[in-house]
Amino acid sequence: MNRLKELRQKNNLTLKELGQKVGMANNTLSQYETGKREPKLETWQALANFFNVTVPYLQGIDDKPNTGYSKDYIYKQLDDAYKEPYTKDYEIEPPFTNPVLSAKEEIEKYCEQNKIRIPKDTDLDFWKTNFNFIFKDKSVNRLLTTKDRYSNDDIKEIIINAIFFASLSPETKRVLKLRNHNS
Repeated sequence: MNRLKELRQKNNLTLKELGQKVGMANNTLSQYETGKREPKLETWQALANFFNVTVPYLQGIDDKPNTGYSKDYIYKQLDDAYKEPYTKDYEIEPPFTNPVLSAKEEIEKYCEQNKIRIPKDTDLDFWKTNFNFIFKDKSVNRLLTTKDRYSNDDIKEIIINAIFFASLSPETKRVLKLRNHNS
């Protein structure tokens, strides 16, 4: 079932008020809400734009209302990566030799460097308080507005990469910047 009625009610709109705002007859909107009539794609898009959600969300196909991922969703992936534990194999050029990046190890290394005590049971508040720096990373920040779909593993990889680079010494970061600049 589509989410039109749910969003209309959430926004405290009557059928008549919504109809006036989007230029549609309220009886047509009622038929859309009940599934007695199917909107054309352009109509779905107009309604989705009005409610600031995606068409698949409005249609009830997708559970994600907006493009991009919420910060809470990203923090949840970070929490899952720490608890699972999540690892990723890499082909890294010298001087780096560790081909496996472990989320738990990278998080613990970052916390040790920054004198952060990891509680026995982590929660979203812990990540929000201590790992908000990940949104300074361009790849993580792009997750907030992307129209692309990523697997949870892809999101975890992006987050752990941000933590990995935040944990590097200033000298190593300088060498990497020089290397990338000369490439």
